[in-house]
Amino acid sequence: MSGGGAGDMFRAEAVAHHVQGVQEGDILRYDHTWTRHAYTLVVIACLVGFAFISIFSVDEWATGTCVVRIDGRQVLTAKNPATVDTVEGRTGQAVEPGQVIVMMNAQEEAKEYASATKEFELALVRMMRDPNDGEAKANLTSLRARRESSKTVFDARRIVSPISGTITDVRVRPGQRVNPGDVLATVAPKSGGSQASITAIVPADYRPMLEPGQKMRFELDGFRYIYADLKVEEISAEAVGPTEVMRMLGQEKADSVAQDRGAKVLVSAKLPSSTFTSEGQAFGYFDGLTGTAEIRVRREPILVLLIPALRALLPNEALVKMPGAS
Repeated sequence: MSGGGAGDMFRAEAVAHHVQGVQEGDILRYDHTWTRHAYTLVVIACLVGFAFISIFSVDEWATGTCVVRIDGRQVLTAKNPATVDTVEGRTGQAVEPGQVIVMMNAQEEAKEYASATKEFELALVRMMRDPNDGEAKANLTSLRARRESSKTVFDARRIVSPISGTITDVRVRPGQRVNPGDVLATVAPKSGGSQASITAIVPADYRPMLEPGQKMRFELDGFRYIYADLKVEEISAEAVGPTEVMRMLGQEKADSVAQDRGAKVLVSAKLPSSTFTSEGQAFGYFDGLTGTAEIRVRREPILVLLIPALRALLPNEALVKMPGAS
């Protein structure tokens, strides 16, 4: 086997590169300006961020559902088991005090009242004929008591308006059987004589932080971003359960407010007006409308929220601010 030259073993390009020898490269060079600027920006951003979370605070709100109430609104209920005879009033009708709205079946009561009245009048005539008749005087006294009692029972069958206002709801029809406590109708005061308010249901955990004068924000269901800024006026002294809340709100609102479990407190506030404006149109508040109420109860620096351990180092005045009427 004959030997060959290097040119036969390697490619010509490889041999040429080897002949040129090793060439040292230059060091890596780059501009430091952009790194200095980036470092400066990072430091400034960190300082600004730290100042922001140290100076600025976030608010904590007690949130709950609420119900619109029309102050002075009268709810007429049945006092005894009875059957509705006639409905004299209708929704939207103006009424005066003593005006009949619902008449219960009172045939027996009417007969008793008529009989007692007739016997009383006969006894009165008898006594006038003989003023010295002691028996007539005694009968007259007992008959007067019977007449007044039967009149009271008969009048109880007449459901009348206790105020001057407008019928806002009639919930019965002729022939309907009602039991004691059933709602028959509602009457609201005349325009200008009623004040709208709200009753909010908030978790009892916030009760120690609630006080009159705190700011409340109210949003009516169905009208997003239409807010009313209010001030807390009354707060229930004790925490109660959902069942008791329903009782305090009233029978007619028992199923209109959704609640979760847990103790609650009731918070009341007056609405600035009996109407509100949405998209340029004025609307009125009605009893039973629902919404959402938010009460500002606490304000803490953002830094404390991120690092809760700082609560042990800083004074309470720097941590918690209770926004009041101011």
